[in-house]
Amino acid sequence: MADQEHEHKTITYFVNGERLTTHKDDLTVRKILTDAGFTPVEQYRLTRDRGDHVYTDYDDKVELHEDERFTATYLGPTPTS
Repeated sequence: MADQEHEHKTITYFVNGERLTTHKDDLTVRKILTDAGFTPVEQYRLTRDRGDHVYTDYDDKVELHEDERFTATYLGPTPTS
């Protein structure tokens, strides 16, 4: 029963200020970036704002906490004009 209650809890988190929600306690870096619309994910790096932890493996599981904040940074070349 506790597992079912735990699974239905909604966690709100943010990527580059955009609000997202999940019912899971952890997601992969790839899933967080994809759900936030940063595709292809290989062109982005995810950083946990609190503690400035940079994730280098897209398959790493990230434990999520309520109101957790992340930054997705584009890794490609910056266009010049």
